[in-house]
Amino acid sequence: MTREVVVVGGGIAGLTALRQVQKQPEVNAVLLEASSHFGGKIRTTNFLGRPVDEGADAFITRVPWGIELCEELGLDSFLISPSTSSAYVLVDGVLRKLPAGLVLGVPTKLLPLMRSRIVGPLAAIRAGFDRFLPDDWPGDDESVGGLIRRRMGDQIAERLVDPLLGSISAGDTDHLDAALGAPQLETAARRNRSLIIGLKEQAKASAHGQTPIFLGFENGMGHLVETLVNSVGDADIRTNTPVTAITRNTGNFVVTTNQSSIECDAVILATPAHQAAQLLATCQPAADRLSSIEHASVAMVTMGFKRSDVGHSLDGSGMLIPRGEGLLTTAASWGSSKWPHWADEEHVILRVSAGRAGDTRALALDDNELVETLLTEVANILEIKGDLVEWRVSRWIDAFPQYAPGHDRLVAAIERDLRSGMPGLFLAGAGYKGIGIPACINQGNQSAEATLDYLKTL
Repeated sequence: MTREVVVVGGGIAGLTALRQVQKQPEVNAVLLEASSHFGGKIRTTNFLGRPVDEGADAFITRVPWGIELCEELGLDSFLISPSTSSAYVLVDGVLRKLPAGLVLGVPTKLLPLMRSRIVGPLAAIRAGFDRFLPDDWPGDDESVGGLIRRRMGDQIAERLVDPLLGSISAGDTDHLDAALGAPQLETAARRNRSLIIGLKEQAKASAHGQTPIFLGFENGMGHLVETLVNSVGDADIRTNTPVTAITRNTGNFVVTTNQSSIECDAVILATPAHQAAQLLATCQPAADRLSSIEHASVAMVTMGFKRSDVGHSLDGSGMLIPRGEGLLTTAASWGSSKWPHWADEEHVILRVSAGRAGDTRALALDDNELVETLLTEVANILEIKGDLVEWRVSRWIDAFPQYAPGHDRLVAAIERDLRSGMPGLFLAGAGYKGIGIPACINQGNQSAEATLDYLKTL
């Protein structure tokens, strides 16, 4: 007997789930995407005549799921790594190079930290005390900021860890669950009295060797999405088909779209949590819990300049801007230094970000105002004298879920609610068990496995 499955959401998690489900010959799968394109926050478009990412431009390799999918799709030979990994942070209006030995912003080598002048001498000495302080773990549900402040002091938290991790999640590390937002740090701190010693032990035990930390594609991350879509080409995949409600009758689901209704045996809901809450309004308290997951918005302005107009050498992957600097800019990726194929010899490309948890100023500006403000800030820092050759604004509204302490228990409660109120409906995506492309791939696979196991019980 053929079973019907509907996947809602055509981002990387939804596409991965569809690919796994439709491998089963007895399953008929349909994917519904509200927008006109697949990939969610992965989008590659032309800029200065070349493919340049508007969202994520690479994925992390510390977890295997991204590389494994690329290998399955035959894309592993197309993977490339950034040309540079060094970066800068703005401190009191001055760019300073990040020191050697950082792990997610945590210094494991104190002499390079002191030489960097990112933090004061006393703050560097305070960070070194981590090696000798007794274990003072307060218990479960600690924030990243709480962990760093108690082990290494406020300046390390505010000038290194928060700018780095905050730029990844658009979050505030004082309100970011350590176990989910920075599991590498949390694990090191739990397994060793000293965070520094724990991170060094991790480095020794790492099997990655010289494997690059990040990988991408010369044609942009859209290459992954395009190949993934082509791999499920025989499935029923529909764009411009927003889902308006999901209800459960006796024995099956009804997925209502702007065009029709689809009856099915199981649903994989791969949308942002706040959208999932709206679609599951009839399932309380799951909808209320989903609504409680906060999201941050980010605006990214891609800027092209003549290389001769930029005074800074751009000898790194970019710069981080701590909250204390008071700028609208939160980070700037020096894209054509990181990915030299992005620009020709006459031009450079920057990707400048604004917006994070607690800072919604960018949302109040129209495109021209946003570009003008960010251009003024970046030009002052990087000594840019000329005009923009080309610019592009990408707005990612409510696109970055914020994992508050206790997020894992919240997600577990949501899953219990769904097993009780909507058995056969499974969640996937960045809002739940990990952000980033590999984590979403893994969640897509897990939701597919859970769906197929459920169908066996019918």
